[in-house]
Amino acid sequence: MISIRQLARIAKVSPGVISRVLNEDPTLSVSDSTRKRVLTLIKQYNYQPTKHQGKKWINSLCVITTLTEAEEVNDAYFRLIFQGVSEAAQETDFKIKTIYRLQEKPKMNDIPKYAGLILIGAIDNQVVQSFRDQNEHLVLIDNQVNTLVANRVDPDVSGMAKTAFQRFMDQGIKEFGFVGGRLSSVGVQGQVSHPEKEDRLDTFQQLSEAEAGVTLHTKIGEWSPQFGYDSATTLIQEHPQIQAFVAASDPIALGVLRALHDLKVSVPNQVQVIGFDDLNYSKFLIPRLSTFRIPTKEIGSEAVRILVHELTSDNSNIRQVQLSGKLIERETTI
Repeated sequence: MISIRQLARIAKVSPGVISRVLNEDPTLSVSDSTRKRVLTLIKQYNYQPTKHQGKKWINSLCVITTLTEAEEVNDAYFRLIFQGVSEAAQETDFKIKTIYRLQEKPKMNDIPKYAGLILIGAIDNQVVQSFRDQNEHLVLIDNQVNTLVANRVDPDVSGMAKTAFQRFMDQGIKEFGFVGGRLSSVGVQGQVSHPEKEDRLDTFQQLSEAEAGVTLHTKIGEWSPQFGYDSATTLIQEHPQIQAFVAASDPIALGVLRALHDLKVSVPNQVQVIGFDDLNYSKFLIPRLSTFRIPTKEIGSEAVRILVHELTSDNSNIRQVQLSGKLIERETTI
């Protein structure tokens, strides 16, 4: 029997259009000729939706996240991404019906009923595929561990890391400290693992290895001010020649700055610091933090646009988007 994806390729529309024509969705904005072509092909190929493609919550979206509720409260980065998702959905005919947290094990029987899925965070291939087996309309957000071909939106943190590295290299800096956090990837049984991969660190290591005379000292652990403080304290005590720190998040940078203050290291005269996120408090620190402004809300809204486009248009192409950040220079860099 022909599958919905095979039929969509023949009809030159997305699988979402096939599904919504079958469900007689009145909000589907395709031409009459496209609708007639789809109905003709459904009849011609005797297409029958599988059991889990039957009744759907036609205009409902499901958000699936790796964060627990407590983690989300304390994580401004992902909280802003979700805000972007929520605000963008409100501007469409689609509404967020459910938020599933992976560690609480979502109700898989309900997954096929949603029009589409938005998966936020580091979710491994096996889990992504298990959701796609139930509902092929999905988009990934900021998933550094997934290697499947799928709709996705990511911040270009590698590009930002290159910008920071080159900026310091142009000033003749050769001795770096990098303090980052471990990714938390959620597996098929809800178990949490910590993969080695992290794009900011990987980029900095590759660039450092390619430049003669450059030394990189790293600490990887929690995404917290305390870890930033402890790491910077240790690194400066062991390697007082460090000239610049890159912190993989603003909370980590906050701890780095406090450690340098307590060690009586002048910022930026002796050591420069760059963070990532440009959270609201960054401009109120003393000294004010130079950091990359990541378009967090735009990441969320772009994911909604990609998913809605797939569900409502004739275009079934996979879309993979990377959004660039901007270095906001304040008082921790020269």
